[in-house]
Amino acid sequence: MYLRQHWRDERLAYDSTYGNVSVDGRLADRIWVPDTYLVNDKRSLIHDVTVKNRLLRFHHDGTIMYGIRMTTVAACMMDLRNYPMDEQNCTLELESYGYTTDDITFTWQYGDESIEGFENIEMPQFALVEYDLNARNTVSAGSYPRLSMSFRIRRNIGFFILQTYLPSILIVILSWVSFWINHEATAARVALGITTVLTMTTISTSVRATLPRISYIKSIDIYVVTCFAFVFAALLEYAVVNFNHWAEKRKQMDNDSSRKNYHGYIPVSQNESPARRRILNSDDDDDEWSDGEVRNSSFRSYQYSQTNSPCRLRGRKNGKLRHAWLNLGRRHQRRKKKRRRPPLPNIKNVDSIDSMSRILFPVGFILFNVVYWFSYLKIFYGSEELPAMVQF
Repeated sequence: MYLRQHWRDERLAYDSTYGNVSVDGRLADRIWVPDTYLVNDKRSLIHDVTVKNRLLRFHHDGTIMYGIRMTTVAACMMDLRNYPMDEQNCTLELESYGYTTDDITFTWQYGDESIEGFENIEMPQFALVEYDLNARNTVSAGSYPRLSMSFRIRRNIGFFILQTYLPSILIVILSWVSFWINHEATAARVALGITTVLTMTTISTSVRATLPRISYIKSIDIYVVTCFAFVFAALLEYAVVNFNHWAEKRKQMDNDSSRKNYHGYIPVSQNESPARRRILNSDDDDDEWSDGEVRNSSFRSYQYSQTNSPCRLRGRKNGKLRHAWLNLGRRHQRRKKKRRRPPLPNIKNVDSIDSMSRILFPVGFILFNVVYWFSYLKIFYGSEELPAMVQF
């Protein structure tokens, strides 16, 4: 920028016949100049190619114009809650470092017209909306004159749409492809889900790397975190599908096993005798036949009761033993049913989860985008300023 200062030093007045006189800028080191400095300056430099860019001009009434060409980086306190759809108010303040208001007074020479070329200023990320000039006095160790220029800037979101918003939308849409992949293709769906999650993590990290470490949540954080949640939910959706798929298979296996045990197949040890295995694994028809066999055996034993035959004792003993083992097996099955694990979700077809996800995920993401963009573009900026926001 070009900073020009005007003041009057009656000691340097001369005859008007000489007109205005421009001299070498190095002469400024030999006369009195104001000790003006930039209050919110972080770093500055005066251009010195090929010599120091300074202008010194004298008027006959003792008025002096002193101009320098300089570049400065000024501090500006920003509120980034609406970033990157935000507007900021920044100031550039000039103040006398050592002279108080008793010695010197600062004013804008031409009022609001003191700033030239404001309409032609262009910045890559911001657009200048308006500015305001004012003069005041500050009190610290004394009353010092100060000039300030406050200007309002609006951030252009075109860069952020291409750099953050559009890639995030595409990554979320890419995560929905897994809903159309067969649930038995575990490697494909898991790889796709993890890839999209890691990509969203990278985008989120790159966004935070370009901003100061602030504690409050920004607008772009809400969008990136929501996109990350959609991508992560798509990965969890496959975990639910896979769990229910294998749970259904396990349920079928349990049903097959229960039907087999219902027909009388009771697990026995290999050390049992063949007769005892036949008794324990016999079905209902065999039970009826065995009862008849026992009755016939008991009748035959009765015929030889007079001779005290041991067949009668063995038949009665085997019958009691068979019924005891059958009752033991039935009690074992009842205890097994009581200890059965909690019932799993009754999902007959796991493909129905994918079918619902194909509808719920896109609808939810579209609703989120409608609410998000309406809130930050309509409420915060107003409809009359919307066309100026999307600038590339």
